[in-house]
Amino acid sequence: MIESAPGDAAATRSGPTKYRRGMETRQRVIDLTKALIAERGYSEVTLDQVSAQAGVAKSSLLWHFGSKEMLLAEAAISLFQEIETALQPDDLAGKSVTERVDEVFDKVADYFTRNPETKGVMLALLFNANTPQIVREHIREGWNGHVRAMVEGLATTDRPLSPEMARVVLAMFHGAYCHWYANGRSEPIAAYLRPARDLVLNWLVGDSR
Repeated sequence: MIESAPGDAAATRSGPTKYRRGMETRQRVIDLTKALIAERGYSEVTLDQVSAQAGVAKSSLLWHFGSKEMLLAEAAISLFQEIETALQPDDLAGKSVTERVDEVFDKVADYFTRNPETKGVMLALLFNANTPQIVREHIREGWNGHVRAMVEGLATTDRPLSPEMARVVLAMFHGAYCHWYANGRSEPIAAYLRPARDLVLNWLVGDSR
């Protein structure tokens, strides 16, 4: 039997604590980055700004995220992960089609309103030819998770969403967002989403009316 050195137990106990603190710091940096994006626009956010406001060394930011582009991508993806968390299947179980559609659209409107620049970050990184491939792939992974959450939130056993229809629904969401943002966000985004909501609801329940 191998006896543990006196310091081994302490090191083992400190491991989870160190990991937890690292994850907390990582999340704090992501939240701060989202706030900076909303305040200044994604192109104006620098690692130096994030480092100064988060109280985290720039070298630590690079260790956690690898690059400014990946940090921005993480900030954008976290928005969609929030939407996924808010649309858990168990929370939607037992609700009528109308209630499910209303909840999905209300959640999306809420997150886009609170994080108006974040979707633009994702689109800008995807459309920028200089974005590293690893960042593009990471964004696509986050996007696919977002699509799955939307499909699960809207679909029912009686009216499943095909991949093709899911793309149409997502296109309406994001097209409405682009119009809302381009028009200065002077109206609630829910007003821009309402026609899309009505179309989706009519499609889901139309045959049963």
